[in-house]
Amino acid sequence: MAKKMFEGLKIVDFTTVIAGPFITKTLAAYGAEVIKVESRTRPDLWRGEMFGKGKKGMMAMMGLGTEPMKPFNPWMNTSAQFGYWNTGKMSLAVDLAKPEGIGLVKKLVARADIVLENFAGGVGKRMGLGYEDLKQVKPDIIMLSSCMQGQTGPHAEHPGYGTQLVNLVGLSGISGWPDRDPAAIGAYTDYVVPHLSILALMAALDYRRRTGQGQYIDQSQYESAVHLMTPLVLDSQANSRESLRVGNRYPHAVPHNAYPCKPTHADRFLSIGIYTDQEWQSFCKIMGNPAWTKDPKFATLNARRQNEKELDDLVEAWTMQFLPEDLEKRLQNADESIPSAVVKSKEEFYGRTPAIKGRSPYAAPHGAYRCRHEDRWCVIAVFNDAQWESFCRVLGDPPWTKEGRFASFAARKDHEEDLDHLIGAWTKGYSPESVMEMMQAGGVPAGIVSTGEDIMELDPQLRHRHFYRTLDHPEIGEGTYRGSTPSFIFSKCPCDVGRAPLMGEHNEYILKEILGMKDDEVQALIDAEVLN
Repeated sequence: MAKKMFEGLKIVDFTTVIAGPFITKTLAAYGAEVIKVESRTRPDLWRGEMFGKGKKGMMAMMGLGTEPMKPFNPWMNTSAQFGYWNTGKMSLAVDLAKPEGIGLVKKLVARADIVLENFAGGVGKRMGLGYEDLKQVKPDIIMLSSCMQGQTGPHAEHPGYGTQLVNLVGLSGISGWPDRDPAAIGAYTDYVVPHLSILALMAALDYRRRTGQGQYIDQSQYESAVHLMTPLVLDSQANSRESLRVGNRYPHAVPHNAYPCKPTHADRFLSIGIYTDQEWQSFCKIMGNPAWTKDPKFATLNARRQNEKELDDLVEAWTMQFLPEDLEKRLQNADESIPSAVVKSKEEFYGRTPAIKGRSPYAAPHGAYRCRHEDRWCVIAVFNDAQWESFCRVLGDPPWTKEGRFASFAARKDHEEDLDHLIGAWTKGYSPESVMEMMQAGGVPAGIVSTGEDIMELDPQLRHRHFYRTLDHPEIGEGTYRGSTPSFIFSKCPCDVGRAPLMGEHNEYILKEILGMKDDEVQALIDAEVLN
């Protein structure tokens, strides 16, 4: 069997939640020995009720709950999130609040290559687990501290999670509508920072290989993620322009928004996006070329963008006169088709076969078509006459395909609604997989609309590449896990995934087999409640 990339690499892992465990999970998959240090008194937060009990636990994490957080079971071993982020690791349950606990983990550090922690800034040092402390134990140790804003500076000791960091970086500030509060986007930085962490560790290992010296990596997650704002920072520097929330607006299309239409029993909206001058002229024609459309402040894309608020008000005054379905047909069937779609409610979307969503002005047919079985769909897109001829052959050249109303791209666009109904009547007789395979074999772009079952159990490509692995957990049972953290395969370095550990599962093995401790020494730690 080929040697794993990080085989022989020994890691002591004090990290929790995502940004740290993501790193060690990846290294473990490629052969590193990872010992996760935790305890029942201060478990990885993924183990506890905070994440194990749904909305109430999440509210407690954000400081919004009224009930204190408690472990949801005595050993905290059944959290699916913990099970995912900690595959392939060993667990040592030791109380770091006790001096004996600190002494014990230092014995592990003495044989380790890498130590990782993502405590709040300064916490590791105050615990006696700072870099200078550990260097006394292992002079060439490589240590990575990954916290919110680094270990130095006026904000170094600010604690927090990725859910706060996305706000600090500025991502939330540009997400949402200008007249509303910033929109929550989740702990996005937790999925960005670990990739940079792994690169830094690889560089440190290479440096130690060449020089024999370890080093300390002080990673600021803030600085690791702020580059995501680079285009907006450049815009500010070059144009003195402040980037704010823009809602539905888009820099390359004006107007571009969801516009209210004639009210019936509820709020109704039509989404409109105009990308080119030809589309703008067609749009003006449909509106009857009112006088304001000839104003120079709406003559070009840049001009319309600078006057977008006023333009939105004028467009809204027009759309309010019509039902959204009527406007959608008029705009899509114009000489220069206008990208538009009715904003469907949940009831409309699931309660009936919806009007085709997401039609392209450059393809006909173009949509998601209902297939055999409940709520199964296949996307089909025909962009040119050659593809149309292939499409007709796949269907068996039924008589309607030879009608004049479908003889050219322009004709098919003019009768797109009729075309979609005819295609839907055909696709309902087949599974989405069959439709996709027949279309692709004929050279017609097509793909199934995948369900969770499709992706996890039926996709032949993911199955071939072992994207998912089945792991058996003693308390959760058998489950399916993503096979490896990256989406690539090394030809000479295999990846393997083991299940996440139970709390303290490897105490005896680590203490006796790795550290060589005697039974009476281990019992003394148990009696002193250092091991828990």
